[in-house]
Amino acid sequence: MKTIHTAIETYITQHSLIKRDDTIVIGLSGGPDSVFLLHMLSMLQQKYNLTLIAAHLNHEWRSEANAEEQLCRTLTQKLNISFVSTKMSSLPTTIKKYNGSKEEFARNMRRQFLENVAHEHNAHHIALGHHAQDQQETFFIRLIRGTSLAGLTAMQPKSGLYIRPLLETNKSDILDWLDENNITYAIDASNQSQNYLRNRIRSTVLPALAACDDRWNNNFFATLNRITQDDALLDEIALTTLNNLISVTDGQKTLNTLQFATTHPSLHHRIILQWLIQNNVQFPTSQAFLDEIIRFLCNPHGGTHAIHEQWSIIKKQNKAFIKHNH
Repeated sequence: MKTIHTAIETYITQHSLIKRDDTIVIGLSGGPDSVFLLHMLSMLQQKYNLTLIAAHLNHEWRSEANAEEQLCRTLTQKLNISFVSTKMSSLPTTIKKYNGSKEEFARNMRRQFLENVAHEHNAHHIALGHHAQDQQETFFIRLIRGTSLAGLTAMQPKSGLYIRPLLETNKSDILDWLDENNITYAIDASNQSQNYLRNRIRSTVLPALAACDDRWNNNFFATLNRITQDDALLDEIALTTLNNLISVTDGQKTLNTLQFATTHPSLHHRIILQWLIQNNVQFPTSQAFLDEIIRFLCNPHGGTHAIHEQWSIIKKQNKAFIKHNH
């Protein structure tokens, strides 16, 4: 039987998450998941000659915040891993004001902090401690809120700078390992609050599914892998289709809107995303934004559609192109 750290190393290898001599920033909150991740990567440090930097953002929102920062500092000292921390109030940022979710604001601040640390240390990756149940919760959150097939693939093992080595590791195994090895970690009481959708899914939906059938965990990940493969295939088909829709007219790359309108509707959003990315257009990733563009392109009339203060789509004679508004 594989030990837990061997299983995680296998997962890291399967998804090419790290290479020899990499510099990795570890998001360390002090909670069980990030503390476990810290230990797992520490075990691989010598074998892969990794440079590890643990980064902790003190949100200053709870009375335990300073004690959690000290816990993280002590843990990293024991493992001889570099430690970087800062208080949220001292962060130079453009997003200190927030509307809506305090948790979303905190996530954005943490992401900004981790990316700053990664930039300062020329890091190859930022490692996060999301585990199997986080993945399951994310799937159901997106399902409840209404999402695309791409959204149902949930979190990816690798996404830009970010890597998630624990996505198929069960929370119960993480807690068992920490307890067996007498490793201290912080407990965030807000994780029990029923005010948050994620916590309600954690406490009601996931236990109910596990109680229904003990094949739930394994089969969930088998299904998720199939969805991810299907999603990747559709992206490939969308890119090929886009290339077939593009031609050069008077030195300008244009998209054939008549042919676009007759492609399968399930490819429309993917084609538009690829088209915008190819033209280096900044855009919000909302369904409504993409729906507006699709309606404009499929409408037989010509015209101009503003997609950004600096970008517009110009359409005439069944040809469309993206124009930069200087």
